[in-house]
Order: sequence, then C-alpha cells, then structure tokens
Amino acid sequence: MQSRHVQGARLGLSIASNSGLPPTEMGELARAAEDAGYDAVFVAEVNGDALTLCHPLIAATASAAVGTAIANAALRPPVLAAKTAALLDDASGGRFRLGLGLANAAKNAQLGLPPLPPLQMIEEYVAVVRAVLAGEPGFSGDIFRTGRVPLDRPPVRPDLPIHLAALGPRMLRLAGRVADGVILNLMSPDRAAEAVATVRESAAAAGRDPADVEIVCVVHTCLSDDAEAAARGARAVVPRYTLHPAAPSLFGDPLHAVQDLVRAGDWSGAAHHVPQHVADSFVAHGDPAACRARIEEYRKAGVDLPVLYPIPVDGSWPYADVISRLNGGEVPAA
Repeated sequence: MQSRHVQGARLGLSIASNSGLPPTEMGELARAAEDAGYDAVFVAEVNGDALTLCHPLIAATASAAVGTAIANAALRPPVLAAKTAALLDDASGGRFRLGLGLANAAKNAQLGLPPLPPLQMIEEYVAVVRAVLAGEPGFSGDIFRTGRVPLDRPPVRPDLPIHLAALGPRMLRLAGRVADGVILNLMSPDRAAEAVATVRESAAAAGRDPADVEIVCVVHTCLSDDAEAAARGARAVVPRYTLHPAAPSLFGDPLHAVQDLVRAGDWSGAAHHVPQHVADSFVAHGDPAACRARIEEYRKAGVDLPVLYPIPVDGSWPYADVISRLNGGEVPAA
C-alpha cells in the first residue's frame, strides 16, 4: 500500500534493554528506524545500562535524536549522569536526550539502593546535572552537594534536554516546572490528555512557555495481523506493572488476582486474569491500521512525540515489523 508522510507527525522508537539483542543489533535497529523516518530512538532501561547502550545507537545514526526513556536516576550519582550525558551528546553531535525517572521503591530496594524522597531527589538531581554542564561553582541541596565539577571537554550543549518520567500529578507538575520534557507511560489517550494539561499548567505557573516542555509518551505496541495474538500480547504486558504503587490509579482496577499470581511467579496465569479492557487502555495492538489509529489518538491528546515500545507477540520481539510498517509519520494514502 502506498503511503504519504504527514507533515509534523513525529514518531519515536524505544528499544528495551531486556530484549536480549546484542548492542550492535540495537544499533542496526536504530539506523533502520532513522532510515524509515523515525525522529528519535530511545533505550528503555530494564535490567541493562541504558546510558551505555546509547553508544551503539549514536554510532549507527546520523540525524535521529538518541536518548533514554528512561534511565533510573537512583542507580547513578547525578555528577556521573552529567559526565556521561555530556560525552554522549558530544559523540552524537548534539542529538542526545537524558530521560530520567525513578523505579518504584521495591525495585530500588532490590538493587540495594537507599530510599529517598522521590520529588525532592529528582528535582535536586536535575539541578546538579545542569550545574555540572553549565560549569557552575557547585550545588548545595538537602540530598546532593557538590563543588565545581570539571569536564575534559566543554559540553556541546550545556543546556542539553533533560526529560522526566511522570505518572502522578505531583511528578507531572514538577516536570512542567523544571524539565525540558516529560515522558508519560502506561496511560490511555484520555489520561495522557489530563497529564498534558497538568504539565502545561504547571509550566505556565512557573513563568515558562508551556510549549517549551516537550510531551513524550511511551506507547506499548503489540503489532500483529492476528488480532487475537495481538490482544493476548497486550494482556501479557499488564502483569509487569501491577505491583507498581501507581497501578491502581493507572489501571482503574485493583487486579488483586493478577498481583497474587505475579507474586507467586505465575506470569502466564497472571496474564490470563488480566481484563482485556485494562490492556486496551494503554497498549496499541492489532494490525498497522489499528496501531496507527491509536497513535493518532495520543497526538490528538496533545502528545508531541509518541514513542513506540514494541512488545513481544507470542515470544517474538517485532522490532523490524514496527519499524517498517509503522514508520515515522506514515499513514495509508487516501
């Protein structure tokens, strides 16, 4: 089927660190996405190191933005994040975006990380990164304190974009106040529209131009011409997030049976108990036409950059299909 490019219809791709792909293949996917018209390629930090995995993506691409969506800020001191971000931005010629978030408290405890007040921690973290990149004398906060941090080379962009992952209203308001962008996730288009309004209002209240805060939304995408296989894949996504503290408010359903099965390690059984409407709320699934229509709903909700996050269909990660069949800004010809 012939297609035409929609002016201004930007699109991103996210590659999961737990996809099992070697870094070189992740770079090849990034290049294929760039060639297909995607505007940005991100690494989702699951069990790997998202910042390290950005290197092969940068080396393989020439024009697409490359970034993290997201990297767990709690894993890295902010000075280290700033140094790494500066090097990645240098290597990319000014194409890097630093997407930061915080895993839930249980996950961070599993990683041996101390509990910290999330809003204060991430606000100070952003301030430290910016102070390092700008060559400021230092930063003094309640959680982080630094002196001047020298860099081996002046940063390509002392103001390189910092995006914050946000699910709840308090983090959304913080992103609107201090970040260059917000990364939404696990949201229906309706909830995304509410989040967009919260971010824009917070930016305006802080004296910023609301349009300066880019709204990115990760869209879990289960692409398959087999509608039932796609729906089944969408249901299988939900158990991964049911133990997140924000799950009840995000999914509108306590999902107690699913949670119990996840705790017991029965992932297949947990997926079987997921109501289809819960999966439908935040997963784009089905054939290309169905997925494109859902992506368009996010754009209409005010999302500047939908980022497709391909998820397995019957055990297979459909990156190549997503890249070639949902390529950036392409829709069926009239």
